[in-house]
Amino acid sequence: MIRMVKVTDDGLFPASREKVWRLIQAHNTDVYNIHPSVKSVKPLRKEGNPDVVEQEWDINGQRVKIVAKFTANPPNNLTIEFLEGPMTGKMVNNYTEVSGGTKVVTECDMKSKLMDDKQLEGAVKQFLNDGFNDDVRYLNKMK
Repeated sequence: MIRMVKVTDDGLFPASREKVWRLIQAHNTDVYNIHPSVKSVKPLRKEGNPDVVEQEWDINGQRVKIVAKFTANPPNNLTIEFLEGPMTGKMVNNYTEVSGGTKVVTECDMKSKLMDDKQLEGAVKQFLNDGFNDDVRYLNKMK
């Protein structure tokens, strides 16, 4: 039986919510510099909002293909639905301007045919942590 694993995480971007949204938009044009583990991106459908893309990632030395749908609701949240890949499910990032920057709270509901619940929870947390660190690194270079 494949069960859904729920993971909630949060972080603080050291920037205004407006700058965080510029970072999110930069993923459309500069994703390879933001996330070096992304090796290819192929748009499958672009009809405004949402975008559906096929991406190839290098995860722990293995090439992994995912298909994801991105729905932006600036400046409040970004929803990513993982339609195909080793993990499928939904991730919602909620952004709130706070003292010192922008707080992001991420809620994930994910499942996998390849991993048990504990492995999946670890993989989701690692994915979130790596993505957040990549985003902060790029954000600090933005003007």
